[in-house]
Amino acid sequence: MDHGDHLYALLLAGGKGTRFWPLSREDHPKQLLKLFSDRTLVEETYDRIRALIPNDRVLVATSKGLATRLTALFADIPERNFIVEPVPRNTAPCIAVAAQRILERDKDAIIAVLPSDHFVTDRAAFLEVMGAAVTHAARGRIVTLGITPTHPETGYGYVRFGEFEQDPEHPETRHRARHIQAFVEKPDHATALSYLKAGRYLWNSGIFVFRADVIIEKVKAHLPGLHDGVTTLSGLAPDRANAAAIERVWVEMPDISIDYGVMEKAEGLCVIPASFGWSDVGTWRALTSFPTDDAENFVLGKVVNVDSHGNVLYSSHGLLATLGLRNMVVVVTRGAVLVCPADRTQDVKALVEELKQRDMTEYL
Repeated sequence: MDHGDHLYALLLAGGKGTRFWPLSREDHPKQLLKLFSDRTLVEETYDRIRALIPNDRVLVATSKGLATRLTALFADIPERNFIVEPVPRNTAPCIAVAAQRILERDKDAIIAVLPSDHFVTDRAAFLEVMGAAVTHAARGRIVTLGITPTHPETGYGYVRFGEFEQDPEHPETRHRARHIQAFVEKPDHATALSYLKAGRYLWNSGIFVFRADVIIEKVKAHLPGLHDGVTTLSGLAPDRANAAAIERVWVEMPDISIDYGVMEKAEGLCVIPASFGWSDVGTWRALTSFPTDDAENFVLGKVVNVDSHGNVLYSSHGLLATLGLRNMVVVVTRGAVLVCPADRTQDVKALVEELKQRDMTEYL
């Protein structure tokens, strides 16, 4: 069997990305930002996978508020391939609904789940690793891609791996999978440093590959309430006539990620260690890994910097000028400006919460 003929992709495009405020807003989340090219992050995600998967086998999961924009952005993806969440319920429900929908279409389907707000510099290496993941998934394994750490990062979750998977059909394959021993939460700096030294930990990319029937069975075992909801939805055509009934089902679904709800409990998971220039672009600080000038600054927009080093400098409106700045983030947008040390960008989410508390939601 040619597994490529049964390969599907699910782009997760419903997140808000509040740590990229003030550029990221509720109606313009991170996946719609243009940070590395003239294309949005979600468009770049779609472009990466198109070499393996045709457009009619790509699904997009998103929120009701973003559905119109994404269907216009991806006019070549059939409208039936969009999964629109009436209410946000994290990743487990949308993945389960997509898997059920795909399974009804193709009993041998393999699904690649891709967050749509990540960045990859080496597309060829990414596709090579994905090909290896599909091979393992075809044998019934749930596969995740683990990124080989380059520094003691505290903003990522980690995967602790064990021995190699046995693959008698492909004993010399370049990208060998390893058993997953545990998923580990975001560590403090000392713990992250110990992970780096141990050499048995990988960054959790959030990219999964699995057979549709396998993930449905795992959902049934570990999230039976969600499985009941998915079964109910499969009997409802996703149209206006059923909109109210569909929303009632979604409201009752658990608000939980696929990692917590299934992956951390299930058996038969493996990870492929990989390096393809990956970043989840989780905060403004992440952009310092992709400098655009000789002074290690990431610069975008109309910016003049003198004797400034290691900064993120972004302006969408007007001129931003810096002098003698070190390791700072300065973001200028229409109506709001952010200035903070690069090592405090994880706290931008708290700043957004403060704006809500002060009833300044017009800036969100």
